[in-house]
Amino acid sequence: MAQDDTFADRLRRRRFLRLGGAAGVAGLAGCLNQGELQGETDDSGDDTEDGGGGGGDETDDGGGGGGGSGEPITVGAAIPFSGDLSDFGEPMLNAMQMAVEDINAAGGPLGREIEVNDEDTGTDSTQGVNAANKLVETDGVDAVLGAVSSGVTISIAQSVTIPNGVLHLNSASSSPSISTLDDDDLLFRTRTNDRFVARVMARIIENEGADSAAVVYVNNDFGQALADTFESTFSGTTTAAVGFSSGQSSYEQVLSEAFSDDPDMIAFAGYPESGTTMLSQWNEGGYGGNWVLHTSMLSEDVISNVGAEVLNGMFGVRTRPPTGDATESFVGDYESEYPDADVFSPYSWNSYDSLVSYALAVHAAGSTDSDAVKAEMRTVSNPPGDAVSYGEFGDGVDLLDDGTEIDYSGPSGTVDFDDNGDVASDMVVVEVVDGEFEDQEVIPADELV
Repeated sequence: MAQDDTFADRLRRRRFLRLGGAAGVAGLAGCLNQGELQGETDDSGDDTEDGGGGGGDETDDGGGGGGGSGEPITVGAAIPFSGDLSDFGEPMLNAMQMAVEDINAAGGPLGREIEVNDEDTGTDSTQGVNAANKLVETDGVDAVLGAVSSGVTISIAQSVTIPNGVLHLNSASSSPSISTLDDDDLLFRTRTNDRFVARVMARIIENEGADSAAVVYVNNDFGQALADTFESTFSGTTTAAVGFSSGQSSYEQVLSEAFSDDPDMIAFAGYPESGTTMLSQWNEGGYGGNWVLHTSMLSEDVISNVGAEVLNGMFGVRTRPPTGDATESFVGDYESEYPDADVFSPYSWNSYDSLVSYALAVHAAGSTDSDAVKAEMRTVSNPPGDAVSYGEFGDGVDLLDDGTEIDYSGPSGTVDFDDNGDVASDMVVVEVVDGEFEDQEVIPADELV
């Protein structure tokens, strides 16, 4: 494969080979490059017929057929490029760009291109709401994807997307509280919620023979919900549940409170910036015990910043990475497209799948109206139906145009939305061994529901 091939070129070649030389897909005009996606876009949402408010009222004749207004379909990305979760913003946006190129190379939903406008949520609820308001009220986006922090996601949903009737996609937030939002079925997420993580944390501690544990959690919707689920699940004694605020220079008071009754282990629900500081101070203070870390802490940066000798023997929980061809192809394409990217996040493949499933639902609905699209989100992603996978958006459109049901799955695995708009994934127990995260055990999702 030529080194100077674009991502869209590779997608076209793969599609040509699948179709055995059938008619070529539409050219990729107007794909966003990384600089455009990161703040240099124009207000393309102003071209929509009805900015905000559910993405406009237009409906294309002929159901899922092509045509339509020809105006771009704009998705707003409200994700963090600053704050405690800033590491995740760029790799999520990279994956969205890959989805945009895939979708547009195949002609787009309803014969229209997808565009992405992005705004920085700053890992802060106020900034996140302001970012989402700009995307909806000023840019007139047809849907919003974001955020990462569950607290920010909930604030955006309650203050912006739900009141405005705008479809809300999420690929990273994991709080169980999101499942029970009164969202008029507007919020869909491709990330498993944290009730699974909390239950696996409890199982790890029990399997280690520990009788007592404390929960240390970031004091927001994500942390509180995980702590509550852990306490209700753990069969031993929960000696303390200690909340903390992100961004502190010292967590000595938090650690003193957590270890006041000498728990055998700590279940930690927090983010890398704060978690790195806390683990370093725990080590320096000689508190003892062992830790089980939330998924967000399982990065090489955490190991390098805290030290392998400190983390060796600690446990973690994460969603089981898919192992199919779709995942391998996506990771290979990502590394080829972004060879200098500092971080690859699992939220990348979730972000790709969120955008592709949305685009397929738009085509099935024959409209960008959020009420119409939400009615098709499960139709295109849940069984029954012909399988549609990574790089096969054009195939999905062709099947829909032929009146055939489809079942989309992608690099994040199956995208089967339940009644709450959630997906379920198998979980993996991870241990730090010789400075690396090693998978120890896979726990099926059906054991954790």
